Amino acid sequence: MRAAVQRLVLGGLAGKLLGMLREVLLAAAYGTGIPATATRVAQTGTLVPVDFFTADVLTAGFLPLHKELLSTDPARAATLFHGLRTALWVLSGILTVGLLVFARPAVDLLAPGLDAGAASASAEFLRVMAVGIPSYLQFSLLSYLEISHDGFRLSSARATAQNLGMLASLGLAWLLHRPVVLAGGFAAAYLVLHAWGYASVRRRGFLPPVSGVGGRELRGRLWRRLRPLLLLPLVLQGSVVTERIVASLLGDQVVAAVDYARFVASTGVNLLAVPLGLAGLAALSGLDTAVARERLAGILPGLLLVVAPVSVVLAVGSSQVVEVLYARGAFDAGAVATSASVLTGFGLGFWAQSCAYVLVKALNAANENTVAAGSLLAGLVVTLAVNVSLHALLGPVTLGLAASAGAVVTAAVAAHVLGVSRTLWRWVGACVPVALVAWGACAWAPARGWPGLVAVGGCVLAVFAVAVLVLAPWRRVVLALVR
Repeated sequence: MRAAVQRLVLGGLAGKLLGMLREVLLAAAYGTGIPATATRVAQTGTLVPVDFFTADVLTAGFLPLHKELLSTDPARAATLFHGLRTALWVLSGILTVGLLVFARPAVDLLAPGLDAGAASASAEFLRVMAVGIPSYLQFSLLSYLEISHDGFRLSSARATAQNLGMLASLGLAWLLHRPVVLAGGFAAAYLVLHAWGYASVRRRGFLPPVSGVGGRELRGRLWRRLRPLLLLPLVLQGSVVTERIVASLLGDQVVAAVDYARFVASTGVNLLAVPLGLAGLAALSGLDTAVARERLAGILPGLLLVVAPVSVVLAVGSSQVVEVLYARGAFDAGAVATSASVLTGFGLGFWAQSCAYVLVKALNAANENTVAAGSLLAGLVVTLAVNVSLHALLGPVTLGLAASAGAVVTAAVAAHVLGVSRTLWRWVGACVPVALVAWGACAWAPARGWPGLVAVGGCVLAVFAVAVLVLAPWRRVVLALVR
């Protein structure tokens, strides 16, 4: 298990580093212009229908059922795999043809605010990306087949290979002066991954012979597993689509700016909260409820003291962060201002996004998967409502604030179910005045680039360090973290 976790962590880290390089180079090459906007819209148009129909089918349906059958009834496990494989071929064919034929109406639905040039480019990009849907779905199924056999090679390589494909296509698009080549990176990466994944699972004997045993009974069992989760993908993909619609109504460049800002926030969550969440999942699984609650209550204060300063830096120093990462080449002052505005919204709720991740993982560890889905669902509904109701009033910052508000609700619901609400809100309440002092102390910081970012980070760190020295409970938490 340790080797598997290490493989996944290293693969994820490599993928994240390549993803950062991809975002930086995309920003330098195209800023928040039409090619960047078309890439974002085409990705949404490709992945929303795919994930709507298949995400829970594979994670909550196929994987646990196939794992169970593999040890008790291999013939039925083979039937499940081949039946789903055929269904995915049919679905991917329908989706691919549909997007090839109706690319422009799909773009008009996803991003009604785009001007004619951006909408035409997005439709062209979408047609190219749609070619990769069959391989995307088949590789996903093969990855879960491998996981069912306790293998993680395909899963760990996915992000790295996808980002390598996008980087290669970005280089070609720049050299050939043909931005649409950008869209080919997604399709090419998954065509290669599909071929490699199929050869890999076949070579290791994971690919089962075709079997027709118990197909109807297996469909019933799969349906019973998926039925409680049907509302989640609907709201999740609805929230994604709503965000794209709102972004396009705020301006073409906002569509690209949202993803530049989100990448910064999600990278922070991945680096800080994900390791703790995975460790907590392992540590809390199988524990008595009272013991698990006590351990989780011990995790939250340390997590908050780590992520609260980062939240302040992202909110106060959003312009400096965006300038340091992206402000070169085609990424002009307008792109900086728009991306920084969105990042401010994400930053205000970064602490909540991190806590929500850990708390949802704790629910998973307690086998409260339906409640975990409910907490995510509640957060998504709030995100959708904030985006729809406030974008005209607040502008681009709404997109970040909506995600933050949703994370607060998800964290609140999960903490209540786990019995750690009092701990969570007591420590959030303790961090708020310190964060406000840090915010005020940053007023003298330089306004631009590295000097500004270093100054903001130093101010925030100094204020929180003083709080640790002055407040005994904070000292105890920090000492426990460094031991």
